[in-house]
Amino acid sequence: MKNQSKFAKLAILLLMGSLLLSVSTLAKAESDAVRAIYASAGNIPTNRAGIHTYAEPPKGFNPVAATDEELASYGFPPRPDKQANPDHYALWERAMRAARIRWNGEIKSLPGHGHGMSPTGGSSLPETVQSNAGPAQGQTLNASGVMLTNKQTKWGKGSFTDIYTEISVPVAELAFDNSGCAGEGYYQVNAVAIDGSLGTSLSPDSAYYSGLEGGVIEAVNCEGSAAYYAYAAWGDPFSGIEFTVNPGDSFYTEVYGGATEASVFIEDMTTLTYNTYPVSTPGIVGHTASWLVYRPCCDGPNPDGAWPLPNVISTFFDYGAAKNGNGAIFYPGSQASSTLILTMMDDGGDQEIEIVNQGSGGYEGEHALYFQTVGCAYAGGCTP
Repeated sequence: MKNQSKFAKLAILLLMGSLLLSVSTLAKAESDAVRAIYASAGNIPTNRAGIHTYAEPPKGFNPVAATDEELASYGFPPRPDKQANPDHYALWERAMRAARIRWNGEIKSLPGHGHGMSPTGGSSLPETVQSNAGPAQGQTLNASGVMLTNKQTKWGKGSFTDIYTEISVPVAELAFDNSGCAGEGYYQVNAVAIDGSLGTSLSPDSAYYSGLEGGVIEAVNCEGSAAYYAYAAWGDPFSGIEFTVNPGDSFYTEVYGGATEASVFIEDMTTLTYNTYPVSTPGIVGHTASWLVYRPCCDGPNPDGAWPLPNVISTFFDYGAAKNGNGAIFYPGSQASSTLILTMMDDGGDQEIEIVNQGSGGYEGEHALYFQTVGCAYAGGCTP
């Protein structure tokens, strides 16, 4: 009788294991099918050769109530797991409810931008990441912010697969007591990125090279007139200006995908305008996830090729997080030794011009970053 009871229990355990395996296999098959839809449905041409988008959803389409397959068909970001990641789900739901106007205008290149991408095959990271507890602090020529790193050398479960944030679009202007204007004007990019890279050291002449990214650009001409644009970019030669945004708007951007196919979603939640761009991404590693303010480099008028930074006084990122292929969640407030905190320097390498305030305490400490324009970018123009 006891043996029969043991066999019954064993049979039940085997059955439960079989059912769990079946559910897991089914979930993977469904996930693979959804990824295939994202890859195949992004086939609507734009005015730029090789750049596509997704079909516009039918009138009355509700992304929040849509199936995963429908989200993929129209290029909306995947629905986060409401139980496992409630913060992301709340932000995603708010952004999806605001996504009303699909932008289908002309994609243009921003003057002075488009050569900031990582060199072919480049995936360099500084060798100075400290081994003791706490983030590494370092200076760069053109970027300020937080870069999370891992040890991936090729795409895998540990790769960063998703990064997002909400950006409060700042007011941009010429520096106070501006003494001149170099080239065509001043540029600041506020972005999240996967696979952005740096030089081999955290130093004032180490440049940031763009990855797969989305965000907002502020451009100020030599007369002081400012323009604001939604932005998506990946690999040379594409550098895109999308629709116009306004200072003070709430802007959501998310970069997500895999080794060969990914997407960049950009949305002005204030004007309800959005679009998504599918990206063929051979060679993506997923070894960095970044929340950054940077100035384009390295084809500008300044001695090191960096374009001058406008005075925006402050820029605020919130609700930021990233995810890897294992489903682990990471925050810009990370205090791990694999985290890099970057400070942007002037062309001479002796003056800070953009700093980031980062901390880990509480919700805002995990999710939020506060950037400040300082030094000559704030007061004197940093002209060469």
